[in-house]
Amino acid sequence: MKKILIVDDSFDDLDFMKDTLSKAGYNVVAATNGAKALDLLVDDGFALILIDIKMPTLSGYDLLRLLRERVNHSAKMVYISVVRKKDVDMNDIDGFIQKPVNAEHLIKSVKKVIGV
Repeated sequence: MKKILIVDDSFDDLDFMKDTLSKAGYNVVAATNGAKALDLLVDDGFALILIDIKMPTLSGYDLLRLLRERVNHSAKMVYISVVRKKDVDMNDIDGFIQKPVNAEHLIKSVKKVIGV
């Protein structure tokens, strides 16, 4: 079972993504901010990390940089954001999912990045 870390400060979005991906057979761990996400990296083995861009204190861009320092490219990382893709710095990221997202598109996007 592939492990996914979701980092999002929106509890509604976090719950929706966690429920959707859990039902699709993934082992999902959630963090409400970047600091909590970094703490969870002690538990290695994430196949994918979904990162909201607009978060207080530690933005998705800053979190990506810190995550890359810690896990390099052992985990795929994808932004999931309300920010339009054309306005996003796509440097060193493995993908982008536009919010709001429905369950079918979320699962399809995750499978595309990490496989089944």
